[in-house]
Amino acid sequence: MITLRQISIYLIQIGILCVMSNLSYAQQFDQSYQSWKAQQQTHDQRLNASSSSSDYFLSKPSLSKDVSKNSIAKNTNTSNIGTKVNINSATAQELQRLNGIGAKKAQAIVDYRDQNGRFKTVNDLLSIKGIGPKFIEKNKSNLSL
Repeated sequence: MITLRQISIYLIQIGILCVMSNLSYAQQFDQSYQSWKAQQQTHDQRLNASSSSSDYFLSKPSLSKDVSKNSIAKNTNTSNIGTKVNINSATAQELQRLNGIGAKKAQAIVDYRDQNGRFKTVNDLLSIKGIGPKFIEKNKSNLSL
């Protein structure tokens, strides 16, 4: 038969095993936490080093970059203004150089010209759907017959 003394010794051994397993788990947890903490600190150091540079991603953009982009855009618009477009002989691609004319309107001008013949005046363009007096006013210096 099992004596009371044997049962108490058995329970003490079980208790010691439980305490030992809890200690090993706690040690393992501490090691993984220390590893994670070290990684976070190195990451923080990299962020602090990059924030001191002038190209930090949260910095305010400089106006000089915006001005240069605007001047480039203006230069591309003014390059088309100096050339006159003959509306009686221009292709759809040549008509697209005018302000306010895309591929569809340019094709509409060519189709209208093919159906009705040559334009007699620049104001004849007003007969085409989507072309109004503002278009004629903006492009008058660039249109020829």
